Amino acid sequence: MGLFSRLFKKEEVEENLGQAPPDLLPQRNDICWCGSGLKYKKCHLEQDRVFLEKRRQKALNARKASCGPVYG
Repeated sequence: MGLFSRLFKKEEVEENLGQAPPDLLPQRNDICWCGSGLKYKKCHLEQDRVFLEKRRQKALNARKASCGPVYG
């Protein structure tokens, strides 16, 4: 690794996004996927929204970083 790449390397911060929801999410009034017996809207709805938003932002940031200008 060259001097410039070591100096200007972006620090990769591993962010814990939490427990991943299943691929097929239940509807608001269905029983939660975690097995708690509560309705989804009272149990994991907000946590899943936050998780999916963080994952979407992480993917967008990775795409923006990979599409930078090329010099040389």
